[in-house]
Amino acid sequence: MKTVSVTRRKKKLQKIRNVLIRIAAFVLGIVIVVMAAAFAVRQFGMQTVIIDQSMSDTLQSEDVVLINKLAYITGNPDRMDIAVVRVGSSEFSPSYVRRVIGLPGETVRITDGILYINDEAVDIPFNDSPIENGGAAKEGITLGDDQYFVLCDNYNNSRDDSRLDSIGLIDEDQMSGKVWMTLFPLSHLSFE
Repeated sequence: MKTVSVTRRKKKLQKIRNVLIRIAAFVLGIVIVVMAAAFAVRQFGMQTVIIDQSMSDTLQSEDVVLINKLAYITGNPDRMDIAVVRVGSSEFSPSYVRRVIGLPGETVRITDGILYINDEAVDIPFNDSPIENGGAAKEGITLGDDQYFVLCDNYNNSRDDSRLDSIGLIDEDQMSGKVWMTLFPLSHLSFE
């Protein structure tokens, strides 16, 4: 009789243990999903609002764009990327959305309305107008090992880019992320 009672108790404890293992696995699964979702939102779902016409016709004022922060953690900016750049060394410095034009080690020059990289004319697919003001790049600027030259898409109506000394060249650590999607308004929904 005692052995039957001990056996029942062992079975009961085993059932309780199995239930606890299932509950722990379920809770762990939820924690992993929540952490993965938080990571995805933090890296790919950060958004910003375009506040002016400096990136038109590509991006319009009041467009909401999503930023891929992981792109510049795992890799380097590419020419023609649309990037969020921070102007200044503080994390609270203003940020702008600009087009990456010049890469580290290159020489950028804007002469007679034409953009040159290392003395070769570069086709600008986002705006076919000649660049009216070369600014600081008129005579040519050679970029350092971690510097980038950024330009507004609407470069003749805005100069808040690397042509101005107040913004100048952008260091790699000032790149917050790559714009990968225009989310809102829905009529502008697109992948960049």
